[in-house]
Amino acid sequence: MIASLPALLAPHDPALFHDAVRERRRVHIRTGNADLFRTLLPWSVFNGLLGSDRLLDDRTRLIRRGRDLPREMWSYVGPDLKRVVLPDQLQRFCQEGLSIALNQVHQAVPTLTALITMLEQALPARIQTNLYASFGRESAFRAHYDPHDVLVLHLHGRKRWFCYGHRPDACAQSTVIPDQHLAPVQWEVVLEPGDILYIPRGEVHRASVEGEASLHLTNSLLWPRGSDLLKWLAGNGMAGVDVDPDIPVYGSAADMDRYERDLRALFQRLADTVDVRSFLTSFTQERRIKPPFNLGLSSELALDCWVQPLPSPDGSLPAEDSANIAFNGGKVAVDPQERAVLAALTHGGRQIGDLPALTGLDMETVRAAVSSLARRSLVLLTEGVSL
Repeated sequence: MIASLPALLAPHDPALFHDAVRERRRVHIRTGNADLFRTLLPWSVFNGLLGSDRLLDDRTRLIRRGRDLPREMWSYVGPDLKRVVLPDQLQRFCQEGLSIALNQVHQAVPTLTALITMLEQALPARIQTNLYASFGRESAFRAHYDPHDVLVLHLHGRKRWFCYGHRPDACAQSTVIPDQHLAPVQWEVVLEPGDILYIPRGEVHRASVEGEASLHLTNSLLWPRGSDLLKWLAGNGMAGVDVDPDIPVYGSAADMDRYERDLRALFQRLADTVDVRSFLTSFTQERRIKPPFNLGLSSELALDCWVQPLPSPDGSLPAEDSANIAFNGGKVAVDPQERAVLAALTHGGRQIGDLPALTGLDMETVRAAVSSLARRSLVLLTEGVSL
């Protein structure tokens, strides 16, 4: 598996990506790790997803020439009132140029679950991953911009990307730009397996397949924003201060005037107490993580089983002994052995076989600690992966 952000970007320094995010500029990173990226999601796994009910899921879109295809064009309702896919019709649409988008695909593929877990540990962002399979040049989406940053990982085939510059109204929702309103192309590149492309929020872009088919992951990077800070202020407020008083809807005009004065004063006091660093710490610690199931994995831990931490690596672990750590909006107690394992995972996932040397614990103790963490969904276990 890809255990860390440096491993994902290798042989490049992660500063290349961090600088691009800070400066709000696109960057193309050619890692040369084509085989590694292809293994994240082989075509066979993609076809397996299509063979499941996922193709008829609301999170799946079939798009041709920028428009969604109605289900009635590639499926029918059988005698048992269940919808059935028409494989021949779907194949024909692919030959004519079709894109298939599987939203939130990381929830269905273990290797992608592990990848996104790593990214959310490495970056102060919420991340959603969509998979795009495109067939033929006609499968291109229309030029558009997104209300979030985008991190593209290219897995199969080749795809040409065009960027047209930044839109000043990029705070709006994802918006298609009519061809007649497009600025001239400012930059273009062909992505190949192993390539990474970072596109900042508001950058207008489109892409088209070079060849017969391509497959890539689009990761939406949802950084904390001012609106998140306002919600945090409203929820935390100040000690002993009511930040959510009732509006006197049945009061007099004088009552309403008094309420407005008090509310303005309260907002001013809140503004004077803004601490962005405290907010970011809270944002990172309180991110809700969908608890993974490790059923059947915690009883026999092979040496090559990967272990990834789910609590935020915020440096709050003590040097030794027990600890209470922040996780999913609460506090969880870990014993000294579990703390040692989590400390060893601070910089990313590790295999079971590496943990004794990193923790100073014997293998039996390591396995017991990892199993205990896994039963409480404090770590994600991924077995049988040789990425």
